[in-house]
Amino acid sequence: MSEDIRELARGFPAQSPGDWRELALGALKGADFDRTLVRTTADGLARGPVFFDRPSGSAPLYPARDAFLPWAIRQSHGEADPARANANILADLAGGVSEISLRLDEDGTNGIAAASADEIRRALEGVDLSIAPVHVEAGGLDGAHLLSEVLKHAPDTKGGFGLPPATPHAAEFAKQFPNMRLVAVDARSVFDAGGSEVQEVACMACGLAEAMRDLIDHGVDADRAARGVEARLAADADIHLTIAKLRAARIVAARILDAFGVNGVATPIHAVTAYRMMTRRDPWTNLIRVTAAGFAAAAGGADAITIRPVTAALGRPTPFAQRVARNLQIMLQEESHLGRVADPAAGSFLHETLTRELAQQAWSLFQTLESEGGYGNAVDGDAFRTRIAEARAGHEKAYRSGKESLIGINAFPELHSRPVEALPGHDIGHDAPFEPVRFAAPFEAFRDAAEKHEKKAGHRPKAFLATLGSLAEFNARATFAQNHLAVGGVEVSGAAAYANADKCVAAFKDSGTALAVICGTDAAYETQASELAAGLKKAGAKAVWLAGRPIDGVSGMDRHIHLRSDRLDDLQDAHAILGVKA
Repeated sequence: MSEDIRELARGFPAQSPGDWRELALGALKGADFDRTLVRTTADGLARGPVFFDRPSGSAPLYPARDAFLPWAIRQSHGEADPARANANILADLAGGVSEISLRLDEDGTNGIAAASADEIRRALEGVDLSIAPVHVEAGGLDGAHLLSEVLKHAPDTKGGFGLPPATPHAAEFAKQFPNMRLVAVDARSVFDAGGSEVQEVACMACGLAEAMRDLIDHGVDADRAARGVEARLAADADIHLTIAKLRAARIVAARILDAFGVNGVATPIHAVTAYRMMTRRDPWTNLIRVTAAGFAAAAGGADAITIRPVTAALGRPTPFAQRVARNLQIMLQEESHLGRVADPAAGSFLHETLTRELAQQAWSLFQTLESEGGYGNAVDGDAFRTRIAEARAGHEKAYRSGKESLIGINAFPELHSRPVEALPGHDIGHDAPFEPVRFAAPFEAFRDAAEKHEKKAGHRPKAFLATLGSLAEFNARATFAQNHLAVGGVEVSGAAAYANADKCVAAFKDSGTALAVICGTDAAYETQASELAAGLKKAGAKAVWLAGRPIDGVSGMDRHIHLRSDRLDDLQDAHAILGVKA
């Protein structure tokens, strides 16, 4: 008896993409196929609904990794006091971290206070540099010089100076420290500024080409130059797109190095979980996002991964937050075994297709950026910044409409979430060429205003849910309205089954609020909503909203809230009605 499972499929007629589409159209019952089923990325790439083309070149893009340390666990440190930074670094190394990343700042505002090499020595006291590579994450040329002073008696040390492309003296470091990486192309800053995946990979390509040209022009051998450049990319909670992006970046980088005649060297990729997805409100939900991003970075083949602490949007991390960040990586390695398979996405129709299309679009944009003046013009000029701003605006619109979600912020907010402790200061370096954003910030501003109102008035801003029908009939829209208003820190009352409209209006009077939201079925709206709205306004409602889209013949509504209504516009109106000041 054959043990080949494919025997079970024998005898059935072959199916084609057209057959699947015909069945899908039948299930849609007249709904538009593209609008209903096709999702696209910020770069316009289709994400299905399914892929049928067999991927070409589905061999792994990266080789098998070390069974014990498949990628470097790199932790970032920016505690102002070098002694405290040292304590945190030693704790991280003892807890499983394999590489250290330093954020240096002369006065300690945004990193370790390092005005001289002695401060760095103090921060690294007790660290065995022969087994724990040290990288400069922020600090520029001054920071690189200070680290080189510390390492001058250990020239074979591994790590990185983190210099931007085409930095003066980078070639001199190459001669003094043959195993150190010289340049870090920080393309993640494109993504954290709101840019797209294609823009991020294209910026990486531009920076890599610039770094290679500059090092070679200053007498560095091409292979040594290639070993001296690291790419930093963002890892997002969108697992599949992050995997495809990192794989596409590897393809693009390999093509650039090939053009410089490099043999047997691959550009190492350092993936950092994205700052733009981090939240200050309900920061425990950040655990979900950074875990998903870390998984994607590992599956996408990152050579080193940094997982941001859950407190990244609040300030500097506590030892607890640092421990959670490193333990997540240990879990991904030791319990999820993500390093056991070389390129687990290889052969997947979804990932191979997205990888190929991302790489092609990124290469095209890279050529455009080169024609516009290269990396220097991209980071200092206006053209590329305009492209990033357009991508950012698209994401902001998607978050406002609910097409993109940040759990705990613009979807399923928890008004009484448990706080997370953070230390004063900032937890993001400032050497990045593009200013980072957080998509949660505009929503969090409404929550801040609501809490300020609560302290002043003694209670949270509140709306009344004026319901029609039974619990089963109004519950879905009442729950939606409750969550929708909670995004702005607004609580609700009502949401009970009332015997008639008069009982509902009486309950509204007792609530003491000025905003009522009618919740029920479309059928109930057609026969009862207009009359109920009139009664609510007569009872003192400044505004009456309806949970659902506009319905012909239903009057008296000041606003309609639904799954695609603009959340920020809705919240601004709610706060104005309820007297909440920013």
